[in-house]
Amino acid sequence: MRPSTRLPDFNTLVALNQRDPEAFEQLRKQLLDEAVSSAPEYRRPALARVLQRIESTRLRSATPMEAAVSASRLMQESLGTLLTCWQQAQFKISGLQAATLIERAQRRR
Repeated sequence: MRPSTRLPDFNTLVALNQRDPEAFEQLRKQLLDEAVSSAPEYRRPALARVLQRIESTRLRSATPMEAAVSASRLMQESLGTLLTCWQQAQFKISGLQAATLIERAQRRR
């Protein structure tokens, strides 16, 4: 399923936020909810948790800039975790490849 709400251009969003902050917030939440619900079903719970974490951090922030910086940090932490997992997987795969090569070499003797 694709999100049904079209994202307005930047200038429209700025104008909406200045003119009617509540409508802007409603649109923001609607777009985020649609993004989660349009994801494959098996990914939705994880996306909902990430969204909840970002929203929680956002609400604790004193300014929009602090919220943006906090969200950026969350993304960096997530990428760091992903990188660590990727490196661990590569290390395990290289160990399996080495073991397979050694086993093949020993069979040839």
